Amino acid sequence: MNRFARFALSLLLVVSTHSLGEEGTFSPPEDGFDWIRLTSGEWLRGEIIGLFNDELEFDSDVLDDLVIDWEDVSELHSPRTLGIRVQGLQPYDGRVRITDSDVVIIYGEDEWVYPREHLISLTISAEREWDRWSGEISLGTNVRRGNTDFVEYNAIAHLERRTPLSRIFIDYIGNFNETEGIKVTNNHRVSGVFDRFSDSRFFWRPLNSQYFRDPFQNIAHQITVETGVGYELINNKRTEWEIYASVGANSVERVSVESDQEKTSRSPSMSLGTDYEIELTDWIDYLLSFQMTFVDEASGDYQHHLLTTISTDLWRDLDFDVSLVWDRTQNPPPNAVGETPEQDDFRLMIGISFEF
Repeated sequence: MNRFARFALSLLLVVSTHSLGEEGTFSPPEDGFDWIRLTSGEWLRGEIIGLFNDELEFDSDVLDDLVIDWEDVSELHSPRTLGIRVQGLQPYDGRVRITDSDVVIIYGEDEWVYPREHLISLTISAEREWDRWSGEISLGTNVRRGNTDFVEYNAIAHLERRTPLSRIFIDYIGNFNETEGIKVTNNHRVSGVFDRFSDSRFFWRPLNSQYFRDPFQNIAHQITVETGVGYELINNKRTEWEIYASVGANSVERVSVESDQEKTSRSPSMSLGTDYEIELTDWIDYLLSFQMTFVDEASGDYQHHLLTTISTDLWRDLDFDVSLVWDRTQNPPPNAVGETPEQDDFRLMIGISFEF
């Protein structure tokens, strides 16, 4: 906080005489407003906008919107229902009271107390359905005309919906490449996940689904639907890391097969996976998502999908992303003319992403 802001805050020492206790200490009144006390002793009245990355955004009646370092806030009192994220636990909705050492969450007649250093974030609880959704879209393109006509597009999209007890993830990866008027790449992957949280690090994954299409890998359509469980290994201000396992069914339809083979194969499936995200610096994030799936021989024996991304902040909600995708099928069957697709398919994707 700069000197001017500190000086302005010092002018806003809001202490009414009827709120003073016997020893002359101030107690925030129940007036429907949020109150924060700075380490200097000043109290501010207004509305909490959010706490993230150790910065509290606060709407003061007099000073308008303020961004205050969390280490400069000694106490916080809110009568409103906020979304609270605590390390190692699912998000909460409730009223909150924070002291130098503790975070007290109040919901109805129940209270929970956690160490202050375990607090990750505070947000305004969603009042509209749209407030529960967030996402990111990354787009890249490469067009060349002249001696060689070359057109390439790629896209990565992530959409999520969060509530205190559940979350939904929808992801899309697509690539298209046309060289000299001939399509050489045309693949699309859509995945959908639904999770339910408990009071621990474990979560139930009722739905782990995926659709994949890549004619050049001899896959016309592939659908996997599973259910399973997961566990959060790390969940703090900088790092999120979880693992999961699920079982279900897999169906693959080939573009073409040898005359004595069926185009469509179905089998049980089992998937193991991990999702890892870390804030390397204030402006660089790293993401790793990996899932391996075991199926029968006709479906390819073993498949995996890996996505790793380095995202660099550009300006406001715009980032520069570099992603590597690695898809593998252990035992791809030959097509109608006896050609066997490559086991591995690598793609480097560079694009500009927008967060919302």
